[in-house]
Amino acid sequence: MIFKQKKRGFTLIEIMIATVIMVLMVGLVIQITSEVLKAWSRSSGKLSAAAEARVALEILSADLEGAVMQNDGLEWLRSESEPIAGPSKSSTVALRLFTALRNKPQNADGSTRQGDIAAVAYDLEYVNPVDGSSRGEKTFVLYRLEVDPLKTFNTLLNPEFRQTLPDKRAKKWGQKNSIKGENGENYLVSNIVDFRIDFYVEDDGNQATPTLYYRRSLRNPNRSVIYGGEMATVGPQATVTHYQNALSYAEIKLTVLSDEGVSIMQNIDKRPESPSDVIREYSQVFVRRVQFPTKPL
Repeated sequence: MIFKQKKRGFTLIEIMIATVIMVLMVGLVIQITSEVLKAWSRSSGKLSAAAEARVALEILSADLEGAVMQNDGLEWLRSESEPIAGPSKSSTVALRLFTALRNKPQNADGSTRQGDIAAVAYDLEYVNPVDGSSRGEKTFVLYRLEVDPLKTFNTLLNPEFRQTLPDKRAKKWGQKNSIKGENGENYLVSNIVDFRIDFYVEDDGNQATPTLYYRRSLRNPNRSVIYGGEMATVGPQATVTHYQNALSYAEIKLTVLSDEGVSIMQNIDKRPESPSDVIREYSQVFVRRVQFPTKPL
């Protein structure tokens, strides 16, 4: 008599338990992978923000360290605070100055020109980074205009152009020098959601007098740091006594938004976060102090 061994299969309960365990494990793996990707994205965003800030700080520092100022009754530097037209509700600095270039331009024969001074201007706008227009996806772009030293010498250094330097509403310096550039070609860096420079005058030894220049009131919520000219707020021509000293140093502060933060800001009207919440969570702040090595004559 032959006995056949019965083959035992999985019961429905065992299959269901195995399925539940597998689903839990897959879900756990997906969750871990998602967190890893988020961490990688945040780290990548921070590295990108740091790179943008480093480029801007290096160039800004060089321009301020080489700032040319004289006590000739005309304007040499103008820095004005203004709000950014965009969703961030943050502020920027419209900066205009003359600076001695570190990398000297060359003559036609290849020789280096010495003592070249260029007019330099900075503006931060919320625009399309490709062409500087208001169309398409926009981000915060910092523009830097550097006027050729020969043009600077022949025109912009003339007294008629230095009675008052271009103010924060001016988009050109002179007739043809667009700060943004015709198609946004003066692009410096992007994602700078807040650009600020604090200026300090030399300490007179009296603890009661401030060295940081700061003017704010209900009528005048902005800060205007102007060296030289009839509107001077710092330097010998300033009307306030304790701001009549020479400039000692400047402190640059850049708030850089990550790419993820910019993407959220572009759709902020469809999200529960406020612009300040996005800036607080997705930005980094970079600060650098710059000394003014030479004193005005």
